[in-house]
Amino acid sequence: MTLTCSATGGKPLAKVSWWRDGKVVTDECQYFPDRKKSQSVLKIEKLSRSHLLAVYSCEVSNSNLQPPLVVRVAVDMYLRPLEVNLIKDHSELSAGKRYNISCRCRGSRPPAVITWWKVRVIALSK
Repeated sequence: MTLTCSATGGKPLAKVSWWRDGKVVTDECQYFPDRKKSQSVLKIEKLSRSHLLAVYSCEVSNSNLQPPLVVRVAVDMYLRPLEVNLIKDHSELSAGKRYNISCRCRGSRPPAVITWWKVRVIALSK
């Protein structure tokens, strides 16, 4: 994931930095005086579940006289299930008998859609 925050104008050019949970993530700032622009690029090479709903703040300031301008972005993600289990009353099953079997899935985002199949035909969808 790459997030870029840019500021245009101001004298002096603004310092741009990225923050998460009150800590500086990166304060590397690129300056482009000919375009009157400064920017900071935040690169996260590999997103993980720990980034879900994380809020990153871009702070822009060019003096200590004014509070920084702040823009926030929240990370939302699609996540596959952590676990899928079949829940059944009996450990052994016999042909010709009825059994209650359920499927429990946890850890997915959005919630998983569970579909039951019998010989390549959808039997039941929940």
